[in-house]
Amino acid sequence: MKVEGILSVDGDKFSIEFQKKDSLFEAYKSELMHCEISFSDLDLVEFKKGLFTSKLILQAKKAAVFSELPGDDLISRTLKVKKKHRDIAASIASRVNLELSEMKLRELDE
Repeated sequence: MKVEGILSVDGDKFSIEFQKKDSLFEAYKSELMHCEISFSDLDLVEFKKGLFTSKLILQAKKAAVFSELPGDDLISRTLKVKKKHRDIAASIASRVNLELSEMKLRELDE
C-alpha cells in the first residue's frame, strides 16, 4: 500500500488528509481520511532535503499521537515531499519548531 495526502497548517495544528492506494496499479483506493495533530503533541519537526526526495519528519511526545496516521514507527512519521514543495515544507518545519520553542519557554516561565 502507498499513502498519498495533503498536509496543511491550521493555527496551532497540522491537518492531514490522506488516501491509501495499492502500490502496483492504484486500482484500490480507500476513502479520504482526515486527522489533526496539535503542535503541543510534537517534540520536533525536521526537514531533510535530499538530492531526489525530501522529507518532513514529525516526532511525537506520545505514541497515541499518530494512531490515526498510517506508518511503522511508534512515535515518528516521515512524509515525503515533492521537489516543487520543498520550500514550503522547510518553511513549515521552521515555523512549527519556533512555535514549539516558544511553548517550551512559556512552560518554563510558569
